[in-house]
Amino acid sequence: MNARFCSMGKLLPYLIYFSILMILLWCWKPAAAQTSSNLIGPVKIGYKVPDVAIQHVLRYQTASAKISDFKGKVLILDFWATWCKPCVSMIPRMDSLEKRFAGQLVLLPVTYQTEKEVMVFREKYAERKGLRIDTPEVILDEQLRKLFPHEGVPHYVWIDPQGILRAVTGWEEINAVKIQAFLNDHNISMAVKADQKELGYDGMKTQLLDFIAPQRAESFGKMRYHSFSTAYMAGLHGLVILKQPGDSVDRWRVTFTNITPFHLYSMAYGEGKRFIAKHSVSIQTKDSLKFVSGLKGAALRDWIPKNTLCYELVVPASLAGNAFNIFQDDLRQLFPAYEALIETKTRKVLALVRTSQMEKFKSKTNVFSERYQNFAYHLRHSSMEVFVMGLENHYMARSPWPLVNQTGYEGKIDLDLELDFSDIDSVKKALAPYDLTLEEKFLDMPVLVIKDRIMQASASSTY
Repeated sequence: MNARFCSMGKLLPYLIYFSILMILLWCWKPAAAQTSSNLIGPVKIGYKVPDVAIQHVLRYQTASAKISDFKGKVLILDFWATWCKPCVSMIPRMDSLEKRFAGQLVLLPVTYQTEKEVMVFREKYAERKGLRIDTPEVILDEQLRKLFPHEGVPHYVWIDPQGILRAVTGWEEINAVKIQAFLNDHNISMAVKADQKELGYDGMKTQLLDFIAPQRAESFGKMRYHSFSTAYMAGLHGLVILKQPGDSVDRWRVTFTNITPFHLYSMAYGEGKRFIAKHSVSIQTKDSLKFVSGLKGAALRDWIPKNTLCYELVVPASLAGNAFNIFQDDLRQLFPAYEALIETKTRKVLALVRTSQMEKFKSKTNVFSERYQNFAYHLRHSSMEVFVMGLENHYMARSPWPLVNQTGYEGKIDLDLELDFSDIDSVKKALAPYDLTLEEKFLDMPVLVIKDRIMQASASSTY
């Protein structure tokens, strides 16, 4: 053995240097933990929330705050976004609750969006709803999301007056009864919002079969025809995609992920002309809960994995004209206990009509896009049918009457509308510059009837 590493006289300087190094490292670590947000990980329920500095706080006494600033009160962090419909619908409730529990409760909105995005939304919301938010809120957030990571909004984080994280919930727990109970007992039971890891599926670009079987994606990508179904797949958003020949593809495709049988029937029997909305469907089955839940909150989250499915049908362009017949045949195979048919009934409708023959909406673009944010709706390179389908099934889904396209226009359209879709007068006002309007009419309308199939009893055998 080399003697220079065994002699204390030779080793002493190394021990001194090593001791100094360890002292420096010991002193450095606490300082780094206080200043570097990267060293702060997700907080678990029941643990104290680190007293981090919260940056970019609007309408507060300073431009930053700390968790400890709210000590002595219940603090609920409201992670939201201006484009999130459930988040926006919660604004009046949040305002009412904060006023009701003033002095005991702080509801702090938190978003990753910019000040401009938030302020434009707040101004338009105040103009249309008459409610102006003047309490503090956090913008451009990165720090709080690291402490309380989540996949979707709205997302609510409940912190007790001592700074302990007590619950992480969805919107259904945000009500006066639960908040009063929480003020009385910080350990009350609440439904936990458990986010699933996003799988990152983009149905506009990728066929579902290519996505779930990447090891065989090359061969599957060359397939001209396939039809398959799977049970609920955790991590996929519920979506519906219809791609037709000419939409940057050479085949016809319909893709559903984590969707109810109701949505499959609505698309298949709408045959691309419309996506049949709930008010135009009559479900006459013993187990109608299989089609439409009517549930909310934790009960809905339990229902979804048991009652939704994924389905995809791809056919070559030469069979596109027969694709919906193939789709309907598939449903008869997938759900042999039910039968579906279209019946005609006279119904009141809202009809989209033209007030002149001028084509003020004629598209000047070549790529489809659609966006609705801050009460501003933008549509590019679409069709009247797609626009009306979006109104009936999403933006104006609460309308008691079907919406139909009676413009007769077959070309592509662009629209820029400033409106509140929940207010029909607002919709009409926004459509007027394009010489379009909604008219109440009585028309013979197709109604989708889904009922139990009468099963033929098998003939008895005699031996």
